[in-house]
Order: sequence, then structure tokens, then C-alpha cells
Amino acid sequence: MEFKFESNQEFQLQAIESIAKLFDGQHYVEAQFDLNENGLAAIPNVLKVDNDAILENLQQIQIDNDLPPDKTLEYIESNIPLLGKKTDIYFPNFSVEMETGTGKTYVYLRTILELYRRYGLRKFIIVVPSVAVREGVIKTLEITQSHLRQLYDNPPYRYCAYDSSKLSQVRQFALSDGVEILVMTIDSFNKSTNVINQTTDRLQGETPIHLIQATRPILILDEPQNMVSELRVRALAALNPLFALRYSATHRVPYNLVYRLTPAEAYQQKLVKQIEVDGVLQEDDANQPLIRVNSIRSQKNTLTARLSVQKLMRDGTVKEQSITVKPGDTLFKKTNRPEYSDYIVDEINLFSDFVRFTNGVEIERGESKGEDKDAIFETQIRLTIEEHFRKQERLKPFNIKVLSLFFIDRVDNYAQETGIIRQLFQKCFNEMKQAHDSWKAVDVESVQASYFAQRRTRSGDIIYEDSKTGESQKDVEAYDLIMKDKERLMSFDEPTCFIFSHSALREGWDSPNVFQICT
Repeated sequence: MEFKFESNQEFQLQAIESIAKLFDGQHYVEAQFDLNENGLAAIPNVLKVDNDAILENLQQIQIDNDLPPDKTLEYIESNIPLLGKKTDIYFPNFSVEMETGTGKTYVYLRTILELYRRYGLRKFIIVVPSVAVREGVIKTLEITQSHLRQLYDNPPYRYCAYDSSKLSQVRQFALSDGVEILVMTIDSFNKSTNVINQTTDRLQGETPIHLIQATRPILILDEPQNMVSELRVRALAALNPLFALRYSATHRVPYNLVYRLTPAEAYQQKLVKQIEVDGVLQEDDANQPLIRVNSIRSQKNTLTARLSVQKLMRDGTVKEQSITVKPGDTLFKKTNRPEYSDYIVDEINLFSDFVRFTNGVEIERGESKGEDKDAIFETQIRLTIEEHFRKQERLKPFNIKVLSLFFIDRVDNYAQETGIIRQLFQKCFNEMKQAHDSWKAVDVESVQASYFAQRRTRSGDIIYEDSKTGESQKDVEAYDLIMKDKERLMSFDEPTCFIFSHSALREGWDSPNVFQICT
């Protein structure tokens, strides 16, 4: 299977043009070799149009896009170690808001090449919030490469994911006279202990971040709402950017909004799927005392927990409500229901994430008592499998493969062979496939894959958190299939079509073939 890309979608062209026109007035700048006062050599970005002209361009673009014009450019300011010296820096930020599923990654990759074509801007760092998003961006760069090279007359561009064990990448980034695209997770450079911030013999005694600072990179912030903490803002500033372009569907702080495609507009233009929601609720169980531990907090030397319980309301009805408790609290007083008389909070344990009551009942965060979780999970799984079967039968003549994505409550509920979600899925699938001729002969093991959080050991090995050891060949294959080999996943030659994850896929894993999401 090969992805094909449509290059003339008006809403995408408008987003690209809106950013490119910010710098109207600048001519193309040829690559210029620079040797700074610290002796660091680099070919930097050069922006000759002044801020007054950029503001004037911004205001006209905002008027053209039916956005309220801003009175000033909005900057991020910070005091950072710039080439080894503490320096106050500031850089403007511009935001693009696009509904999820409308191609913002494609848009900002084309914007990079458009800024090079028009103005000679050539050093770009794509900053992402997680490894999953990074892999998604690298995959998009890979599958769009032929398309973009043809579209922009084969420009000299190179991309790579930043790897602290391959610091030659940083020197290449600094010295190249072509377009350089470096994809970095925010966590790879937001701490003083990161390799990028350390002087190293691998670069003849130079500090990697100093080479990056010398290039005046343009930052592309993917999902910037995850980069608003003081630590992360300071880390972005430490790259010494020329400016930052922010791309998200849900901006927290929309600095100088340049273009907006709202969810309603995306749906009206038939750019995204319609969403239908099924809910599963347990009813007629008011005599069983529900207790669900939602969160545990430590504040001002006091431990509290947020619980869901069934509370007697003033009108005599019993409704599920959220309450806050501390050690010594009795749930009877909190709920006005005698069913909770035996539940007095004995211990709230922040480290081990549980609440214990004086009657000996202990409930972990995210777990519950008094509701038939197995029955709820089974109903959700059955609904998802049934919808999957129905849609696949309807879409198979169009050669469209259906994918279903499960976000689960706890990794162990699927990763372990005895996990309740794994067992329920296998049970439901094997029972329900009997009513569908095209699925009768399908082995349940062949249709599943999972991707959970991953971590890197001190030796550099990546450990996948989706099995007892996290090191099996099956786990590596599942990761590669889901994150790196979309073409195979979306092909009928690959039987996998039910994907299980905890939270690592929530942002960054894009596939137009996801038709069901079960949480």
C-alpha cells in the first residue's frame, strides 16, 4: 500500500499561505556561513524584515481570515545561557488552529518548504510532547518525501529524529546549507542533565545546544498546549529561536492566531468523520455501595482523595457524586446513606496510590468497589466488536480496512495473559465471530496488537511496557507496526485491526481508518 496526497485542498493552502505571508517584504536569503565570537561555525536563519512589518502583515492576514487583529506581536521572553552567557532573549509566536484529522502535520511540513522557497529560511526544529508524536511526525516525513520533493522541485532537505547518542546530527544541522528538520521531544532538552546541554568530547569539547543556538532555528511546536509550564517554556527559549509556529486543535494560549479551522467548519466541509457516542451505565444497583477512587492529592501536609459515591439527594433520589475525603472521614456522613456506615477512611497512601477503610477494604486509584466492572467492560467490548464487524462488511467493497482503538484503564488489565480486558476481548470475539461468515475462521490472537508507554534504560535500550518483561520480540513488532508501518497496518494483508493502548497513543498516532474508539 502507498499513501497518496492531495496537494490542492483549499483549507490547507490557506493555512500555509497565512504563515508564509507573515514575512512579506523579505527577499530570498542565500546560505551565509557565520563564525560567532565563541568560535562556533554555523549557517543560521536570517530574517531581515522588521517586527513592525511583520505585525502589519499579521493584522492584514487576520482580517482576511475573519480573525480579530492583534495590536502587538506576542513574545516569549526568558533569561537563558546563550552560548555560555546569561542573556535575555525574546521571540514572537504565531498560532495555527486546525481540527484534529485535517492534516496539520502535512500543513506545517509544507510550510517549512514554503518558507525556504520564498525566503531562504532553512533551519527548523519540530518540538513534540512525546515519543509517540515524534514517531508519527517521522512517519509523515517519510511517506510525504516523494510527494513534497515533486511539489517543490526537489529542494535540498534532510530530516531526522534527535538522538543523544548521535551528536553528529547536531553538527550537520548547524553546518548544512540545505533545509534541516530536526524532530525533538521536549523532554530531550528541558533539563540541565540532558546530553544536549553538556559539553562533550564527541563534539571536540563543544556543547550541542550552543551549535543549535547559533543557527537561530525556527520552532514548529506540535501540540504546544503540552509545553506551557515554566520549565518547558524556558527550554524552548534556550534554543534561541528566530520565532515559533504553534500548531494544535486545542491551544491553551493562542499567541497571535493566524489561521483557524474550527471543528464545526471541518465537519461542514466534510473533512472529518461524524462522531457517534454510545454510553454504558450500570443501573438498579443503588443498594450496593459504590466507591471509586479517582485521585489522591497531597496539599499543605494533608492527604486527600477524590471518590465517586452514590449520594442521597434532597429529592430522595440516589445519584453518583464526587466527594473529597481525608483520614477519619466517614462516608455515611458524606452520602447520608446507611449502606456506607462501615466505611471510615483509615489511610490515604500517596506513594502506593490506595485508600484503606477501617473495615479492611482497600481500593487503588482508578479502581472501584460496588459496581460490576466486568459486566460494563464486556458490554463496551461487545459493542465495539459488533460495530467493527458491521462497518468492515460495509466498507470492504471499497477496499477500506476498519481499525478499532481501545484506551484501557490499567496496563495490566490487557498486558497480562490473565488481564480482564484481554480475556473479555478474546471471549467476546470468539463468540461473536460465529454470526459473521467473513470472521468465522479468523484467529483472535492475529487481530490484536498493543502499544503502551515505553522507557529508555541507562544503556540506551528502549523498554516497551506492554508485557511482563517488556522485551519480547512480539512487543517490538507491535510497536513498529502501529507507529512506523502504517501502510502495512492499513492493508488487508495484515490481520491486526484491534489496537490496545493506555495513554501513549492519545496524541501522535494518526490513521484515517480508525472508526471505533473504546475507552
